[in-house]
Amino acid sequence: MSKRKRQYSYKFGRVFFPGEATSIPSVILFQPLGNHVGNVRKLVKLWDKESFTYPPDLSLARVLESASIHDNGKPQKFEIQVKTSKDGKFKEYIYSFKGHRYLAKSHKDAWAEALAIGHHDFSVGDICTQTYELKKEQKYADILTREPLAYASELYTLEMCDQIEAELACRVFEDGNQADSRTFMEFTITPDESDNTVYFIDPWIFGDQNSIELSFRAWVMHLSEDDKVKLNKCTTNSQEQALGKTLDNIVKKWWESEQGQPKVSINKTVILCSYPSVREFKTWTAEDFYKQLGGFLPNPMQLEMFATIYDSNGNKHPALLLKSPTGSGKFESIVFPALASSYRLILPLPARSLLEDQKERAEKYLKKFSLIYKDREVSLVIDTGSQMYRYIFKNGEQVKQRTSNPRRHLYKGDIILTTLDKFLYRYFAFGDKQKSFIFPLRIHQDKTLICFDDPHSYDEISFTNFHSLVKSLYEAGRSIVLMTATMPYEYLKRLDYLESIDYINDIKRAEELKKFQEQTIKQNYPNKKYFQWISDIYRNSEAPEIFQNEFAQVVIRELQAKPNCKLIVVVERVTDAAAIYEQLNQDILEPFLFLYHGRIADQVRPDIYKQIQERNSKDKPYILITTSAIEVGCDLNAEVLISEICPPANLIQRAGRCNRKGNIPNAKVILLGNSIPDFANSLDDLGWQKYQQVLNSLQEFDTEKITECISTVEQVDDYRVIELFSMLHDYVYEADLTCKHTHEKGLVITRSWTPSATLVYKNGFEQVHTITVPVDRLIKNKNGGNDFANTYALEYLYNQETTRRELRPLSWGYAYSKDIVIEIHKNCEGAEIYDGKDEYEYNHKLGFIKLPGVFIKPRTNSNDLEEKLLYKDNKNKSVIIKYTKAFKTE
Repeated sequence: MSKRKRQYSYKFGRVFFPGEATSIPSVILFQPLGNHVGNVRKLVKLWDKESFTYPPDLSLARVLESASIHDNGKPQKFEIQVKTSKDGKFKEYIYSFKGHRYLAKSHKDAWAEALAIGHHDFSVGDICTQTYELKKEQKYADILTREPLAYASELYTLEMCDQIEAELACRVFEDGNQADSRTFMEFTITPDESDNTVYFIDPWIFGDQNSIELSFRAWVMHLSEDDKVKLNKCTTNSQEQALGKTLDNIVKKWWESEQGQPKVSINKTVILCSYPSVREFKTWTAEDFYKQLGGFLPNPMQLEMFATIYDSNGNKHPALLLKSPTGSGKFESIVFPALASSYRLILPLPARSLLEDQKERAEKYLKKFSLIYKDREVSLVIDTGSQMYRYIFKNGEQVKQRTSNPRRHLYKGDIILTTLDKFLYRYFAFGDKQKSFIFPLRIHQDKTLICFDDPHSYDEISFTNFHSLVKSLYEAGRSIVLMTATMPYEYLKRLDYLESIDYINDIKRAEELKKFQEQTIKQNYPNKKYFQWISDIYRNSEAPEIFQNEFAQVVIRELQAKPNCKLIVVVERVTDAAAIYEQLNQDILEPFLFLYHGRIADQVRPDIYKQIQERNSKDKPYILITTSAIEVGCDLNAEVLISEICPPANLIQRAGRCNRKGNIPNAKVILLGNSIPDFANSLDDLGWQKYQQVLNSLQEFDTEKITECISTVEQVDDYRVIELFSMLHDYVYEADLTCKHTHEKGLVITRSWTPSATLVYKNGFEQVHTITVPVDRLIKNKNGGNDFANTYALEYLYNQETTRRELRPLSWGYAYSKDIVIEIHKNCEGAEIYDGKDEYEYNHKLGFIKLPGVFIKPRTNSNDLEEKLLYKDNKNKSVIIKYTKAFKTE
């Protein structure tokens, strides 16, 4: 009778390939599973007790038990694999324990078992399913009723301890490929340059401990000459894919020959501690912090905001509505106390066009902030549809990221600049499935502060979503601030649950602010601007060039009267802005003439704004032709503002870019036009009459009188938007699986029921240019005037194997679940007309003035609920996408 072959258990916690990646390594290191688990358990035990959910002793016990069992399945699932490049060449060796988490079992606690099974994925689907299952037991249901994110929070603690241990092990055993900093990690680890056994971690999460000692052990395997010959054979025969299997067999035979007890090992001990500069942390006064970061004294509004928000212990949870004039420093009033308190500050902006200004200011302050705490990293995250990036600053300079995917920021940042649309997307954990729940968790952490700037800009669906979001965050006890200069009363009364800090209508506060501006910072002409309304200019849609020419002539007259000045021109339509820019470009030939609007490519717009800001900061002349893209949040100080007539709130915002610093003696605001365009109008007939009377009475711009004209039609909420928000909230935050289907369909309506697409222009080897537009703006005209050659409809699909997005032809289905891309290619044949269609004319200075017609409305399109759009590719293959129709009010 033959003996049964002994089954060896590969008790590896991690595998390391020291040095540069090579197909024939000389040595491989294996961390014992027990060593890894022991280190993770030690970190859990020392974790700040206040970070555990209620009751903390039971929460700690669950996480400890999960740490003990979370990798029990690794020995059965161990495998070495190879990663190759796109052309099949060797890139690096990797190892896998795929599926090991499902083998974790606990006889003590079902919750701990769920934590062990859940580690590594951290997806919204996984967390909601596990939470739902735990709620079936009453003792767990009671915990989750009190703290709905308790399971997710404990899972995060487990994963953080696991990842801290993993990054340290990679650094100790010199495996640089695996030591990349992960944005999923809440913590940044850096070595002490003077002592290779000491590592700094930020932020410090281990309570009163000053330092932690961890021991790392590794078994050493030296490859034999025969082993190297086998691997070399795979390489010489161009069988790189076989390298992984070959090395896997070599390792397993070595382990068996050692009988699971290798004789050669390495033992290293490291010390983990906080940054010395952070240990020296002192409490801040507003005056000291403003002096350090801004180099100026805070005004009364900024002082009050600092006192209300600043909190070194994370115990405050402000819920504020700040009303303060344009140019009074609202941005600094939120950024400075947030940084001083070590908050994660999330700033959802009403428009992507504001990002350039806010990004430049945030970078400036973060660079200075990084000088206060030596060697500590701070970061800025930009998160919009087209821009996703994390900028890191250290010792006053921007530094390179230590990550393979800089777009995957996961909200790891001190300041996060985003838009309302993208913030809603993150709030409901949409996007790449893996790690998707990190966004809801980080949004709801105690040390997160969310500030909505200029919320008066929202209307209809966007205001319904905005209000639902603010109410939800308020009820969850989150720290929130709303900042406005011109919010209508109709909106204010719906936000009456927020504490008001009012430097506009509160006479005492307003006088204190005005006195500070006049006496302390020597503003000799605060809020002083001459005013003129030219109301005899009409815009005829049949002949817009007449309006454009008259507008341009007014600009030229002002430039002749006041040459070499800083002048801003604002109109309501992109086509008008481009036409006025082209006419001025021909007539005055100024090198400092700029065009800036929302349809200039995302890749071009930041540089334009940077040039404008540089001239503005140096008090050099410029002429800026723009749209409403510039009216809120931008820190410009023009001498003359010429604006097409617009609602009073918009006019106040635009005028806030003129004599913003109160240092221009003869600043001027000129209003042109006899009526507000319908698409921009928020006034009823009585409101319009009152507005005209006020404008006719003014010789100087009077913010107070114009503010009295601000009104908006009473908001009628679309019940479907409210219901959709509620269903998504119940799924993500209450684990209500009956709402899962809504989330899976990708339904998140932010500003409109009409979904958007990314419009891309590709011009040979030049940089790709993109903007985002609603799909209903891409419908073909009946005369075919916008039907261009070389235009294709595509969509991004997520490839789970490569963990990357890939472009594929557009397919049938709901548009909400698609990331639609419309590509326009330059005709490589050199002809102006190709395949019977005109080539798209693109000028990067003007932007996407014309939008291509890609879709057709089918004749059988209409029903009460859905809109359908038809796309035919160049092979006449048809695709129909669908989306929900907008709510109609009588």
